[in-house]
Amino acid sequence: MRALVLFLCATVAAVALAGVSAAQTPETGVLSVERARGNVLIELRGSLLGRLGSGTLRVTDLTPRDRFDPIVSGRKVASTRLGPRTVVYRGQGLRFRMVGGRYRIAVRGSGVSVSAVGRGWVVLDGDPRLPFDDIGVYSLEEGVDCELDPELCIPLPVEPERFAIGVEEPTPRKGTP
Repeated sequence: MRALVLFLCATVAAVALAGVSAAQTPETGVLSVERARGNVLIELRGSLLGRLGSGTLRVTDLTPRDRFDPIVSGRKVASTRLGPRTVVYRGQGLRFRMVGGRYRIAVRGSGVSVSAVGRGWVVLDGDPRLPFDDIGVYSLEEGVDCELDPELCIPLPVEPERFAIGVEEPTPRKGTP
């Protein structure tokens, strides 16, 4: 009888631990991109920091009525508003920060570095100038910073490839709230 009680207690404890670990599975993911040359398209609910050596940055604020605004600065920055929610920035040495809210950003150029935490997706497309050219690295692994540990990161794909960041939110369809 004692053995049966111990077995049942062990089974209940194992099931409880499995439930706790499943409940602790993070819904948010991470993205680290370093030294990228090409295109990086991100749609994310969360926070994003980045810089762009030279090129264009297109920012669409998907939650324009919230209290968070994108911040973009740099040298020789020119901005063009394409609509009430979208702005295109061109220049050199761009730095950008989107904290909170939901954004879609398209970065095209060289010297792209991005760190993001949240839920959404990213499309990476490296643009080598010459064969075997360094087009940058990326990681979707938690705890891996491509700036500090580039050997733990993966080279950017040379064809567009889409990846989920955390648990991807469903894309709302037209006509639904």
